[in-house]
Amino acid sequence: MDDKSLLIVDDDSGDRKLMRRHLSSLYPNAKILEAENGDAALEFKEEDIQVIFLDYLLPGVSGIDLLSSFFRHWPRSVIFIMTGQGDEEIAKSAILSGAADYIAKSAIHPGALHRMVGNGLQVARMRWRIEEHQKELQQFSDVLVHDLRAPIRAIKFLSDQILEDFEAGDLDEVKREFDLMKRSVTKMSDLIERLASHINPHSEGAPESVSADSLVESACMAVAQDIANSDAQLSVDLHDLQVFCFPPDVSQLLQNLIGNSIKYRNTEQPQIHISAKPISSGTQFSIADNGIGVPDEYQARIFEPFKRLQRSSDLPGSGLGLATCAKIAKRHNGEIWCDTGVTQGTTIHFTLKLRHSLDAVNVRAS
Repeated sequence: MDDKSLLIVDDDSGDRKLMRRHLSSLYPNAKILEAENGDAALEFKEEDIQVIFLDYLLPGVSGIDLLSSFFRHWPRSVIFIMTGQGDEEIAKSAILSGAADYIAKSAIHPGALHRMVGNGLQVARMRWRIEEHQKELQQFSDVLVHDLRAPIRAIKFLSDQILEDFEAGDLDEVKREFDLMKRSVTKMSDLIERLASHINPHSEGAPESVSADSLVESACMAVAQDIANSDAQLSVDLHDLQVFCFPPDVSQLLQNLIGNSIKYRNTEQPQIHISAKPISSGTQFSIADNGIGVPDEYQARIFEPFKRLQRSSDLPGSGLGLATCAKIAKRHNGEIWCDTGVTQGTTIHFTLKLRHSLDAVNVRAS
């Protein structure tokens, strides 16, 4: 809350001054902005505004009429309507129009504001999570329809061919067609497993402090065959770090990144370097390789579900690996990104910022 901006929109300078005093005492590190009307408020459209207190009666327009334009510019903001007098009809209209709550100016005091902001942000976070889940469900349905349609058609076609060739006594052709059917079934199974992993990429258990070496070792064991088949050379620089995390999740994250470094290699022998260093709020891992690299225009999008490089469309995969990595990093209060300064190969960094408290358990539940 404290690192965000709050906006007060009110044409009465005295009321703005009172609100600023209350909010400054509650959130001393927050950036508090003021505007006397809607146009002045929209001058702050580049600001990351989290909470807006909006007067119901402004010159020439009501605060409710401004809600839609405010939500367009600050879609994740929490907006509270203020008015000089309490009115149930205004309160009803404000809530129906998207406001988080309504308060009469006579009832404004620090305790009421603190409760409003706390409750409003909690409800907003729930709404954002629901919206994110809805988007993911839509993406899942799209990929299921698209990616499962081809192997299902192939299996149906091959089953007809197998019956026909079996009746004709051509057992060699039957064997070949069974092999093709097995590949189609494997493709379907892999896709379903990736979807399941993306929906729920974490295992049960509590966060714990483990060595970075053990996390990397577990990840490398999982892709040992790929490492051997590709003759990849791995080097590590982990500084004997201890990492507070959900170990199975982070091993999965590392496994996905190492696997990608092998999958998207070029003609040279794969060289993969894994490093970790302490940061002020946790740990940062980096995985660098000498593979085909990621074009600038794709570096931000590769962490979205089902996004793949056009030039890698002939390689196996569903585009869920890096999206799962992003989910795991997020659940550790961290981030993941592609290093834009790398000109050869790919370097991906991710941070883990899980705190040694019950908050970590709450992250798991979310």
